[in-house]
Amino acid sequence: MEDANGLALYTEILGLEEFEVVQSDREVGGKAWHLTIVPRIAVGLCPHCGRISEQRHECHEREILDLPIGRCLTKLNLRRWQFHCGHCARFFTPHYQAIAAGTHATERLLERMAEMIGFSDIRNVARFFGVSEKTLEHWYYEFLERKRKLSEAVPQPIRSLGIDELSLKKSTASSARC
Repeated sequence: MEDANGLALYTEILGLEEFEVVQSDREVGGKAWHLTIVPRIAVGLCPHCGRISEQRHECHEREILDLPIGRCLTKLNLRRWQFHCGHCARFFTPHYQAIAAGTHATERLLERMAEMIGFSDIRNVARFFGVSEKTLEHWYYEFLERKRKLSEAVPQPIRSLGIDELSLKKSTASSARC
């Protein structure tokens, strides 16, 4: 068990702003770090009614893979709280930006894997990160689809058509706006 300063250092090295490290262990043989992380914010925003809830119901642990630290794999034991919303009487578990939805990996790990697949192949990247090929293939294609959807920004409405730039700057009445 680490002291508070050591855990704060692990939190800083990990660099996930939404979480803090509360426990660290190194696997026998030194091939992996096991870091237990908890959300920094102890409340949840109900996705059903949009209200804030402080009523924790249960805590579930989930193992999440992250970028390696040095030569060691990084396995995060995420303690996720399930909340109960007193307003709409429903249960929910908050989503965290750093954790890729539908996976057991961080977004930054998936981004790095996608980069590596760009100049290698799924088999070698899966072997490098210690995940199965099928799992990585599934994560990779879902990651690409999520990125594609995010890149399809909502088109901005047309504000002007064929305006002379100087007329627009001068604010003359000759500039027709849509």
